[in-house]
Amino acid sequence: MRPIDRFFSRLSRLEAGPVPDKKQLARVSGDFAALVAPLTGARTAGELFDRALGRIERFGGPGKPGGGSSLQKLGAIAAFFTGEFDDETMSLEDEDWEDLRETLKEISGEMDIETLTALMGELLSRGKI
Repeated sequence: MRPIDRFFSRLSRLEAGPVPDKKQLARVSGDFAALVAPLTGARTAGELFDRALGRIERFGGPGKPGGGSSLQKLGAIAAFFTGEFDDETMSLEDEDWEDLRETLKEISGEMDIETLTALMGELLSRGKI
């Protein structure tokens, strides 16, 4: 099983249970960082996770009354950075795409140029630049 698949599996298990507690979210944050930090740096990965989680919680969050965004969004963001984003099975909101674009812009001088070019190309192909 690929690391991104394990991450999605953990997210699915969390969504199937009660609202995740802080300890569970800390583990998810660590898993997210393990996937994203090699490309963005640990600080940026943590900030990206926190912003995405904030957007999920703002819209009700998983397991809360009124539905809301799914933790799967965290997996989709990680998949974008690892080059495994699939438009057919994953989705992100415009605000998420904006955050990805801004994040890449902020860390462009610190990233490997080939990785940055590939990720910006992905944004461009989706009309997000």
